[in-house]
Amino acid sequence: MKYLKKQKGVAIIVVALSMVAIGGMAQLAIEGGRIIQESNRLADASEAATLAVAIANRSNQADADKMARDYLEQYLPNVAINDVNVVRKEGQDEIDGNTLYYVQYEVEANATFDAQMNFLGNENTATTEARSVNNDAMARTYMLPSDLDLVFVADFSGSMNYSWDKQGKGTKLDVLKEQVEIISADLLSSSATNAGYAHRIGFVPYNLRTQETIAGTRRCVTELEYASYGSGNSKVHYQDIDWLSWGTQSTSKLSSCKNNQRNCPSGYQQSHAKAISDIFLKSANDSGIKSGYWPDPSSYVDYASTVANWNISKTSIASLHPDATSRGTTLFSAGMCGGDESFYTIPLSLQSPEINKMEANGGTAVYQGLIRGAQILAEGKSTLEDQEQLEKYNERSQMLLILSDGQESPFTKTFSSLVDHGLCRNIREHFNGHDSPLYIGVIGIDFNASGQTGFKNCADEIIDVTNSQDLLDKIQELIQKGAATNGVSRLYDKTL
Repeated sequence: MKYLKKQKGVAIIVVALSMVAIGGMAQLAIEGGRIIQESNRLADASEAATLAVAIANRSNQADADKMARDYLEQYLPNVAINDVNVVRKEGQDEIDGNTLYYVQYEVEANATFDAQMNFLGNENTATTEARSVNNDAMARTYMLPSDLDLVFVADFSGSMNYSWDKQGKGTKLDVLKEQVEIISADLLSSSATNAGYAHRIGFVPYNLRTQETIAGTRRCVTELEYASYGSGNSKVHYQDIDWLSWGTQSTSKLSSCKNNQRNCPSGYQQSHAKAISDIFLKSANDSGIKSGYWPDPSSYVDYASTVANWNISKTSIASLHPDATSRGTTLFSAGMCGGDESFYTIPLSLQSPEINKMEANGGTAVYQGLIRGAQILAEGKSTLEDQEQLEKYNERSQMLLILSDGQESPFTKTFSSLVDHGLCRNIREHFNGHDSPLYIGVIGIDFNASGQTGFKNCADEIIDVTNSQDLLDKIQELIQKGAATNGVSRLYDKTL
């Protein structure tokens, strides 16, 4: 009895200690099961996000990251998703004897979980935990060839007349024309036609402006919209100025007319002379060139209106565009588009563009070429009427390929400002009805195009070419991507 009395209460202690151990094991079991379950849910969510991003195939990093995050948050509504990063790679693969271009995606992320139990009641025990998404999946979208509408937007500024290298290839312009002709002949060859592809090619050369035929004459065409000069009753709208007529006058005539209406040539207005003088003053300020007589200073550009109305051609306002000959651009500084009809826009066609006799001169304004090139691309739909034609048109791939050899000159801020105002975004949205998104590629011809903010914020891909021998290969590489439409998307285990 004494022994039993001594043991009194021990069982309770043992049971209490056992409950702690049992509770701890239960917590470990439950938490362990939860970790396994949630890890599996994370893996499933990341695989779903990876495949979704691959199917969408958006080259913009921010868009791809947002789509992946949206999928993870919808799949795991009670989990805090932290950093999300989509890794995008490109390559080629051999499928059934055909070399296909693909885009590969992986989704990386981490998440924060609430602890489900804290059996021991330890205040120092973490109530949340962060964990990386365990994703062994990658997805590839294989691009299948399709009919292509391709518009070359080609730099025809004076610097294109410079020799490129010592390989005996001539000037940068010579190399560009040769390669465009080779590529056009290849795309439009009988073999391509027999394979069922009906590619179309357009060509938009530019310097400070593009050149178009209006009322039977070649004009220096602007696709910008502009701010007005003055205010109230003295306001002068930029597009009301007869630039066609004023372009033939001298700067001394302009100055005389500005000072006195009686000195103005018959039919010319002093108010317009004052407006032009102010425009030229702004040109000098914007370009940093003391005497800059150009009609498109960036401080006069109405960026919002230009972006909103990019697809409305300004060629209907005939007086807005000076004659393209040297006489028609007498009023302006050297570098304006005058060059005795040296180049011109070629619409989309099943024929190779005739560019061999085109000559380069003047300054550089890629925004004029880009806007006009996008208009030419959009015009490919204008002649289609019935639903079947429209459906076939929407199956076509759309591509703008910009070829540039230098920074904007003399106005270095206009292009990037237009891009910041949404120019490239608005152009892309116009082609949203197509099976694949508009592809904008840029090739820097012996020029660091990839270092230019405007190009970086506009293009799907930028390739800088320093050797003339590589130009053809790089153009073909971009066309291969631009001529493809999304095909089959496949999910892979990247550990295999």
